[in-house]
Amino acid sequence: MNQSQGSGGSDGMAAAGPPRDATPARRPLRLAARLVSAGQRQAINSALASGRVRRVESVDLLAPARLPALARQSLILLLVSGAAFLALDLAARAAHPDAAPVASASPITIVGLVAGNLVLYIAILPLHEAVHAATILALGGRPRFGLRLPLALYCTAPYHIFTRAGYAAVALAPLVALSVAGATVIWLAPNAGAYLLFALAGNASGAVGDLASVTVLRRLPMGALIADTATGFDAFALDAPA
Repeated sequence: MNQSQGSGGSDGMAAAGPPRDATPARRPLRLAARLVSAGQRQAINSALASGRVRRVESVDLLAPARLPALARQSLILLLVSGAAFLALDLAARAAHPDAAPVASASPITIVGLVAGNLVLYIAILPLHEAVHAATILALGGRPRFGLRLPLALYCTAPYHIFTRAGYAAVALAPLVALSVAGATVIWLAPNAGAYLLFALAGNASGAVGDLASVTVLRRLPMGALIADTATGFDAFALDAPA
């Protein structure tokens, strides 16, 4: 799933996908859609094999005109999610009398807390992409990883095609899974969760491109098929048999 590097730093699922022809690619595409019925998979594979597909939309999330808005949205996500996770941590401390109060933390503890947040912020970047990859694998795809310096990681499934729901699941999985897991740690163990605050905010901020993808997906037909590209995705519709 494509992401702007933004404040979060993660580059999401993005890589050189199929050529942008009238059909998804000259090279055969592999359907990644384990959650649909066998009959639906057969119909889609038959259409792909016979070339009965047509592109209905091409989305370039990293077009220059979009970048300022994505950067602003990424910063907003960083600030809002950071405030939300901090508020959760404070509420958890109030609910757990044994949790150490922030006001009584020693300078060494504060330095360690800042350093820990920075380390985990960096660590969550590959973890974000690993969740993308795990979701692709669950759908039957074959993920690949790459790196764009300085810290722009990405995961992709080139020459794969997804259902609309499947592509949305791949896009949202890191944001949902890591946020829920992090929030659970914060609530159950606020002292440990305090080290996750910046990482969780960065994960949310870095998902700006994933959220933008899902916003576009919502206006596409339910039966649309999605192929990842270097800077966004192409959407296709199936044509009826001749």
